[in-house]
Amino acid sequence: MTRLLRHSSALAIALVCFSTVASADLKIKTRTTVMGHSTESTVYIKGGRQRTETSFGGHGGAVSIIQCDQKRMITVTGDQCMVMSMGGESSCPATPNMGAMMRGMGEGEPTPRKGGVVTITRTSTDTGERQDMFGYKARHIKSSMAMESTPDACNQSHMKMEMDGWYADLSAGFSCGDESYRALACGGPGAKRGCSDRIVMKGGGGGALGYPLKQTMTMASGQGTYTITTEVVELTNTSLDAPLFEMPPGCKVMDMSAMMGGTPPTGHSETAPEPAAAPTPAKPAATAPAPPPAPVVAAKTAGVVRIGVVKIKDMSGQSLPVDNLRLNLIDEIQRHQHEAVPLDAEAPHADVESEARAKQCDYILYTVPTQVKEPNSGGLPPASLPKGVVLDPAKFEALTHVTLYKVGKPLPELKELPLAADAGQFAVDAVMTTFVMESDRVDQQIAEDAHPKPGSKASKTPAKPGTSSTKPH
Repeated sequence: MTRLLRHSSALAIALVCFSTVASADLKIKTRTTVMGHSTESTVYIKGGRQRTETSFGGHGGAVSIIQCDQKRMITVTGDQCMVMSMGGESSCPATPNMGAMMRGMGEGEPTPRKGGVVTITRTSTDTGERQDMFGYKARHIKSSMAMESTPDACNQSHMKMEMDGWYADLSAGFSCGDESYRALACGGPGAKRGCSDRIVMKGGGGGALGYPLKQTMTMASGQGTYTITTEVVELTNTSLDAPLFEMPPGCKVMDMSAMMGGTPPTGHSETAPEPAAAPTPAKPAATAPAPPPAPVVAAKTAGVVRIGVVKIKDMSGQSLPVDNLRLNLIDEIQRHQHEAVPLDAEAPHADVESEARAKQCDYILYTVPTQVKEPNSGGLPPASLPKGVVLDPAKFEALTHVTLYKVGKPLPELKELPLAADAGQFAVDAVMTTFVMESDRVDQQIAEDAHPKPGSKASKTPAKPGTSSTKPH
């Protein structure tokens, strides 16, 4: 499910567009389901802050902290903290040039150009129905949110969400108001670099809904139509410590808001203060050279394999969301306890390897979705399928080719290895299922390279490529 949700990176922000009323700190356990895949989350609320810890079915987890009082969202991954503004007054911050940042460029971005207009229209209707849930009086409310962009907008988003749910007033302080919607408008995957949109809010749906104790959301966009159900399974009043809602001590901070709008990305790799120290007066001394800019990619952990992930090359003709798909692939690789970092360079291979060396990568991974077939369309040609793989012609089918290089070696460890999978409802889900196989096969190859069998040629012999997507993942 987490892979599907990443088609809209700001969907999690949209789910917190509520305002509430009581006073105790709260611990809430929720279950969210998409296409039969479920995740479980624990939500902590204290005053104007919320912490969400999500488990992805044994495939690792994530932590996000919403600080409504600071109008920012913090995503914690390992020892990395990404800080993101939840929207400005009426315009978005310009999207930073991540490519330049990853190359370690110290100069600032060009002056942001003015984009277009993103209009958000909200409606809500209270049906008048009430229900007792977890000791609270829940209201049955139906609401909608539509987002439309002008042709010159940075974020080309044409999306509609309809929500049908039961909501209750739980906490007096937690309310991000319109900032949640602005973050949704500003954080779309289609946002252009160095460009800033104006946000216009319309409609009468901006009032407080409350906390969603049970909600069904249907989201329609260019990526398809998705239905997400969220249900609270446990709710308790408790007492929570304030540090739970701060960045963890020692976290390496990437301040996205400081990088936007042409601000030089200085200090994004600094560690989180605990607490911030007062400025120290400069000592009179000889002029010292300025320290080099800190790299965006942290130094590799000793004993851990790092894989450079090249931007996914879509050859399927389906206009796949390759940026989001690469995030999904990186998540799968990290499931095997390897490090994965994105690479800017795409070709030639010499340039890709040069960047990979600079980022201390051990391997380079190329991923090419080559074919996607709709249900009952004849399916993938049998000759293109890996040996032994049988797919369901009544489902979406996807074929992905994978090439893996070990840095410093001219020949690939895996060359155009075919991986095929099917999925019941969406073509993109079939593609992402091949990523599960891909991460498994890459992990296997890394193990074979670390412990080669005498006389084997594992680096040139593709091993079992995988099986149908009916395998649990």
